[in-house]
Amino acid sequence: MHIRLSNMIFCALALAFANPANAQRTDNNAVTSADDAFGKTVVGDEQIGIYNPDDVRGFSPVSAGNLRLEGLFFDQQSYLTDRLIDGSTIHVGISAQGYPFPAPTGIADYSLRKPGDKFVASIGLNYGPWYGKSAELDVQVPITGSQLGLIAGAGLYREGNPWGGSPKTESYAISVRYEPGPTFSLQPFWSQIDVREDESQPLIFTSGDFLPARIPRSRFLGQKWADSEAKLNTFGVVSKGKAIGFDLALGVFRSTFKGIMDHVDLLFGVDPAGAASDRVVVADRANFFGSTSGELKVSRNFIDGPRRHTIHATVRGRSLSRRYGGSDVIQLGPSSTILEDFRNAPVETFGAKTRDHVKQTTLGLGYEMRWLEVGELNLGIQKTRYTKQVDDSVVVVPATKDSPVLFSATAAVHLFKNIALYGGYTRGLEESDVAPVNAVNRNEAPPAIRTQQKDFGVRWSISPGVSAVLGYFDVRKPYYNLDTVSRFRRLGSVRNRGLEFSLSGQIAQGVNLVVGSVYLDAQVSGEEVDLGLIGKKPVGTFKLHNVANLNWNLPWHKPLTLTARFESTSNRTANAANTFVIPARSVTSLGARYRLTIGGKPILIRGSVDNIFNKFGWNVGGSGFFVPNGSRRYSLTLATDL
Repeated sequence: MHIRLSNMIFCALALAFANPANAQRTDNNAVTSADDAFGKTVVGDEQIGIYNPDDVRGFSPVSAGNLRLEGLFFDQQSYLTDRLIDGSTIHVGISAQGYPFPAPTGIADYSLRKPGDKFVASIGLNYGPWYGKSAELDVQVPITGSQLGLIAGAGLYREGNPWGGSPKTESYAISVRYEPGPTFSLQPFWSQIDVREDESQPLIFTSGDFLPARIPRSRFLGQKWADSEAKLNTFGVVSKGKAIGFDLALGVFRSTFKGIMDHVDLLFGVDPAGAASDRVVVADRANFFGSTSGELKVSRNFIDGPRRHTIHATVRGRSLSRRYGGSDVIQLGPSSTILEDFRNAPVETFGAKTRDHVKQTTLGLGYEMRWLEVGELNLGIQKTRYTKQVDDSVVVVPATKDSPVLFSATAAVHLFKNIALYGGYTRGLEESDVAPVNAVNRNEAPPAIRTQQKDFGVRWSISPGVSAVLGYFDVRKPYYNLDTVSRFRRLGSVRNRGLEFSLSGQIAQGVNLVVGSVYLDAQVSGEEVDLGLIGKKPVGTFKLHNVANLNWNLPWHKPLTLTARFESTSNRTANAANTFVIPARSVTSLGARYRLTIGGKPILIRGSVDNIFNKFGWNVGGSGFFVPNGSRRYSLTLATDL
């Protein structure tokens, strides 16, 4: 992705419709709707599980290009607004069994909001966190009953960021769905996000093997002129239907990111007292990333007694263009991480842009067999053609081409009525991360990389509505990061292997629990490790990550629901040499929902306190910068359906 993730996380703090029938934001609840603890988002604001679209088994499905929209290939270049999206689900391990073409990094599948057969207008007002404010309006309009309907939404946000920034964001979406019957549907859509006055968070690089001095959180210590402005657009169409015994699905999408201006605030050589030897702001103008992508999938089912056989054929494609570079590197000299040090805005001068173009086409053939009460089998083979051309004004870069054959095989066996074993092996051609801002080749995207994954595990249906999953995974990829001269390039290979656990369901009357845990052993190998230039652990990785979410509907006062979230991580590797770590920490959050009816209209009041003990800790980026975690924060939401 090409916009700071933190901006769009807060831009995504929005409420929308829960499902086509009810379309009520007052019913949204990720805990009660989760099938496992591997990652689920309900319209963006409620996210549970150990994984999310930016982190699955230590890798990012977003960066890898493993996104789906309504189950169809989508090359995302900008984040999606919750005015358009109903939620997302992570498909990994046993939850990926239904995909004929799984991906080594896992798949994040977004679902579109769909109109129902009743008019509903939903309003959401939010205060917090960090004194942010927002207002949202969503409507669904049935035009001809349930056959033709429209959804539209708008959101205005003055967000609060944990480092004291307060960007202004606006988001809009509109979509029409035509579904004359169960054999055909057509849904075109359009959405836009505008971001302005997005102040850059200072990124801290220490001068040695130590953590930075504790800094005041929720206080802006950056440069007031070092902000960003961007426009993000996504539009397309999804159509699904049945004809002459075939299931057909088609999706065509356009995703663009237009960076009107951007600044990144870097503090180098920071000593234990918080003094920085050099402050550098990297300024950019007129960056652009745009991709047209899509997929046509044709499937045919054959019934053979208790067995159902399905043949899948698919064509996927994308055409990606990127314009970047020509940055102005502004040297501000010595500065501080703990004190205000505002400077006057400089005159910025920009150089020539670099352009690159990627074209990729993939043909796939898959077989799926489901045997009632016995198990299932999925086989897939894909042939992909990949070409990347870079147009640089300074150096000549040869074109990159690859044309691998990729295959996958997954299976599940029901040992008993309530116990199933699963396993699989997958090869893929995925995108790597983009060079970070402190790289000499910042924003450069390496060619696509070949990846592989194997996993297996067991699912236990403990009781109706309660299940547990325990699995093992092993994912291998080329490893890209900064070398000793700060060039982002391949340094070796990385192997992420470990165990993942999930327990979810209604454990008692009115009590829903989702618990997830991942044990991760990440290892880098190659010449750089052998020479002692980098350690064996990737920067920012940890051994253990635990998450628990609890919902309790009070039996003596059913309108009230109490919520709790607990998250803990073990020590994190803090630098490339693996010479020091960020200590383990745990964070607890509490909240409540209260539902009532006024004038026949449902109203939801929701409050939360995150990081209730105000635990301080550091996060580290893959390129070695430090930023603090978020302080204690409060949120209050009022939502209603009219």
